Amino acid sequence: MTTDPAIAAPPSARDPRLSGVTGNMPRESSASSGRPAIVADGLRNAPLLAGAVAGTLLGTTPTLGAVFGIFLVPIATEFGWSRTQVAGAFSAMAVAAMIFYPVAGRLADRFGTRAVLLAGFALQGVFTLALSRLIPNAALYYPAFALAGAAGALSSNMVIAKLLSQRFDRGRGFWMGLVGGIGNGVGSILLPILAASLLVGHGWRGTFVIIGCIVLLVGLPIIWLTMKEPASRPPAAGEPVAAILSPPEIGLGEALRRPLFWVIFSAVPIGGGFLTGVFMNVAPMLQQRGVSLEQATSVIALFAAVTVLWEPLVGYMLDRTSRPRCVAPFYFLAVAGLLILANATHFGVLLLGGGLAGIGLGAEFSVLPYVLSRYFGLGAMGAISGVAFAGVLGATALAPMLLNGGFDMLGSYKPGVYVVAGCILYTATVFLFLDTYPDRPGEDAAA
Repeated sequence: MTTDPAIAAPPSARDPRLSGVTGNMPRESSASSGRPAIVADGLRNAPLLAGAVAGTLLGTTPTLGAVFGIFLVPIATEFGWSRTQVAGAFSAMAVAAMIFYPVAGRLADRFGTRAVLLAGFALQGVFTLALSRLIPNAALYYPAFALAGAAGALSSNMVIAKLLSQRFDRGRGFWMGLVGGIGNGVGSILLPILAASLLVGHGWRGTFVIIGCIVLLVGLPIIWLTMKEPASRPPAAGEPVAAILSPPEIGLGEALRRPLFWVIFSAVPIGGGFLTGVFMNVAPMLQQRGVSLEQATSVIALFAAVTVLWEPLVGYMLDRTSRPRCVAPFYFLAVAGLLILANATHFGVLLLGGGLAGIGLGAEFSVLPYVLSRYFGLGAMGAISGVAFAGVLGATALAPMLLNGGFDMLGSYKPGVYVVAGCILYTATVFLFLDTYPDRPGEDAAA
């Protein structure tokens, strides 16, 4: 039997990225390197992780998106506008962010994630301060929120995820999930509480000023001190080859020409965006069937809590496999949760439905940046992720119209929920058949 010379060659001959690296390097996978190594990586990069959590917590999702509902009535009262007119600002932010996500990704690829994050948080703080000066003029009101949404694309989780991908190979999914879970979860809980308490003494204008100052005086310095891009290096002694290898660098144009990108795009962003839209409409969906507001709020809280807790778990599981099919069961559970939410009335059963749906949403948040980095590499991850995250925002904006439009026409949220459940089934099926990652063929680890 003859031996393939490419296999017999040393690592440096098989891959030019290993030139200058000598010695008999172990071929263990990053998945099999164990929990202690993942923890050690986290401790070495603790400042970066703390900064990533702070950046996620002070991004536009918690500081503007999560608190906007608190400002809706006070602004409508002062301006003499309908709530629909005031709520249009949220759509303006979402559309602007959807347009600027690909731009932010390209800028991160071109100028580096640190520079883009610093610019993003500076602009986000300034535009949040500017919101305190709004007057009842639609020509100024909607563009002001659109500018805040565009700045939020620069300071978004997508850019932070790119930086985490650059720093971590081993444990990448776990640390992405932990940062997203704590940052988005805690931020979306604490910021509305803070905004509600400030609103009493300072009004909506003063509250915008204080939030803007927090972003500029707390968030921006933390980003400056902690969010630093890693320098390329050979692996440390005993570190697996996979820790410095990545898939062949793929540009945005090439990625868009590959069917794999569009399969992922159709499954993860659209499915996740629709599931997020369901989360935003749980309260009216349950109240329409006679469930009290208090019970509906409890279901929403459990939905959100499970999402937060599930993100790092899903990320950890992704780290230990060579393909993402391990998350498919979570989507099947989410479908079961959606069907429960659409039909049940018993409070205990509704809590179960909320928890199961939260499992699916937690999987969605962890999967997208991880699989993009594994399948397409890090060279153009910003631009590629920007297009994918724009799809998430588009689906998130479409879902409420689908659900509420179905209710207006048919008097029930069930048809819209069933459509979303079908999309999540499609997502689960896609993940069952996705191929192995290019940088770690055959690396499935034992559970």
